Amino acid sequence: MGSIEDTSLMTAITIGKGGVYVNIHAQPGVRKPQLRGMHGDAIKIAVREAAQDGKANAAIVNFMAELLGCTRQDVEVASGHTSRRKRLFVSGDVQPIIRCLHEILKDA
Repeated sequence: MGSIEDTSLMTAITIGKGGVYVNIHAQPGVRKPQLRGMHGDAIKIAVREAAQDGKANAAIVNFMAELLGCTRQDVEVASGHTSRRKRLFVSGDVQPIIRCLHEILKDA
């Protein structure tokens, strides 16, 4: 992948006040947690935890925070709590978040 414009990353994010909204396609209950690239206009994230009692949501928040090098408090599920399709809000400086997501997806 080349620049951000060359990827579909920009369809997965929306700049908000104080951070970035990120579209996520969740894949719970897998053996190996990992970022699996793009899934349409969303970033596909696989986690071990089952989709019950908010366990997968918590795992996705933790996974994204670790990938971005921020705290769990900087990442929250804004919508889609009971759906595979989620929208996370990552608070912080927009440009570094976008650059970090681009670098992460380049290796996915």
